[in-house]
Amino acid sequence: MTSNMTTPLPDQAPQEIGRSRRIGFLVYPDCEILDVCGPLDTFFYADAWLPRFGRVNEPGYHCDILAAKPGPVRSRCGMEFNATHSFHDFGESLDTLVVVGGAISVEEAGKDPAMIEWVRFIAPKARRVASICTGALILAAAGLLHHRRVTTHWMFAEVLSSEYPSIEVDSSLLFARDGNIYTSGGITAGIDLGLAMIEEDLGREIALAVARMMVVFPRRPGGQSQFSSYIQHNTKNRPDIIELQVWVLGHPGENLSVPALAERMAMSPRNFTRLFRSETGETPAQFVERARADAARCRLETTSLPIETIALESGFGGAERMRRTFQRLFTVSPHDYRARFRSTLLN
Repeated sequence: MTSNMTTPLPDQAPQEIGRSRRIGFLVYPDCEILDVCGPLDTFFYADAWLPRFGRVNEPGYHCDILAAKPGPVRSRCGMEFNATHSFHDFGESLDTLVVVGGAISVEEAGKDPAMIEWVRFIAPKARRVASICTGALILAAAGLLHHRRVTTHWMFAEVLSSEYPSIEVDSSLLFARDGNIYTSGGITAGIDLGLAMIEEDLGREIALAVARMMVVFPRRPGGQSQFSSYIQHNTKNRPDIIELQVWVLGHPGENLSVPALAERMAMSPRNFTRLFRSETGETPAQFVERARADAARCRLETTSLPIETIALESGFGGAERMRRTFQRLFTVSPHDYRARFRSTLLN
């Protein structure tokens, strides 16, 4: 059954809890409101789209908001939302636990013994456990991330890795999965993670419908990278350099030589190289290589394309050059990288 995207989405009553995958969002004062609303909306729209595709007998989603006590919770931006349950009294099993982040408040939340103990208690009862943004720090405090590959907001990746040395932190990713533990990058990356979970549960058809409804990319250009992790060294004086970097991330297969990029910036190659390095702390060639390597990593994780094809599409020109780059940057070959990190959706 195909959908007519010009037809307004009808009002859709939530499915009964017994027929739904129950998702609990763990929140606390001054958490990031988009960490809650972004992924929560992906599950809401997935639930609403199922009948449109004639899939009325499949379980959708029911979302609960869990806090220290029921009632209003003030987010960091000042908006309030209503917690449906106290986590203290919530002993029911969950399909998915989602722990949200807070740029400042997460540190205090991570020291709340009652919250940490509850996360530790409920996690084994859930099919999967996820964090949005700095929520990974709470999962780490609960002892759930030891020896796992995870991500978090790029600004807090060093904090997470220094406080918990046993965790493999990759701040370049929008989201990561290691077993039944899912972690996502900064703020809006929670939407990316929500879409990935929906695709895992309900297939690409529903995930695409949700992405279209929310007017977001099913998978962002530039692969699974947190763009900000590439441009964190930029000053705010040259937004044109940031714009160029974002363009490069979305077009790794283009001609990205220094003369070509300099022409795009209407500069001489020498002036462009000097300016780029002063603004970013690295040469254009170094940035391009990292961008292409990350584009290749995304394709290795999310497609079944041959490695030679991925090398060409990512701008390496050939598999051997990509192999050398992977060995130098990641100390692993593209083949071994795919074997370790390929999405289970492709198995």
